[in-house]
Amino acid sequence: MYTRPIIFKIYSVVVIVFAILGFISSITQLFIPNNPLLSLIPNLDDVFTAIKIVSVIASMITLFFGYMEFSAMYTFADMIEYEKSNSLYPFQKKSFVLPAKFYKSFGAAIFYISLFVQFIFIIATVIISSIEKKAFISLPLIPIAISLLSLLLTYIIYYAKFKTFSDLLEIVSSKNITEKLKVSLKESKPNLLRGYCTFLFVVAILISISVLILIFVLFSPISALIGTLGALIVSVIYLILGAILFLLLSVIGCSFDNLAKMLEHYMIKYKLV
Repeated sequence: MYTRPIIFKIYSVVVIVFAILGFISSITQLFIPNNPLLSLIPNLDDVFTAIKIVSVIASMITLFFGYMEFSAMYTFADMIEYEKSNSLYPFQKKSFVLPAKFYKSFGAAIFYISLFVQFIFIIATVIISSIEKKAFISLPLIPIAISLLSLLLTYIIYYAKFKTFSDLLEIVSSKNITEKLKVSLKESKPNLLRGYCTFLFVVAILISISVLILIFVLFSPISALIGTLGALIVSVIYLILGAILFLLLSVIGCSFDNLAKMLEHYMIKYKLV
């Protein structure tokens, strides 16, 4: 059974709204003059201007990522509604949605860029560690393990997710399914998507427990500083933030689980398993 599509739509709208607000905020900063006192310090004014420009570029990239997440999640919600309708006609995507293959290319590009960066990082880490320890090859296990874990998460979040979404969007939008698309669909791994859903659920639970422990441990020290009422207000704020984070992780996890479910449906339909 699929998650209610409206939940994914609300999440997708929240994502794009925050991305737009961040972009508008960074653009606004360009028109705010630097403090006149900065001109008294050599080159500092130029540094702040450079920071503003970098901030705008970063916000543009964030906006693009937000749009990709928004359009994919919103469309996937529409695809769930389409599945439930048992329509005999091909799925019609919204006008703001990009071609299916673009999402697959986007996910692949992010993964391969990450692969290149992590490869350089690991090589540099091994060289530095070998020089420091005066060994021919010294493998710093913790940094390498973190790097590989980061790469695995990037593979799931971008490559596997957007490839699956792209294939499913192409399938529901077409009257005739090509053999090439069937091969691509067969290469997908629903258990990997479902495993990431479980991972997010565990993380959400651990965060919730950590928030409760943090409130319990810090309540007395905070109460001593700002009073019992102040400690209660801080505790409520922590609870709200923890609940929001739990909900966000739950929605994201459900989207991966639903992708896996729809993927398995079409793999069975076309006898790919």
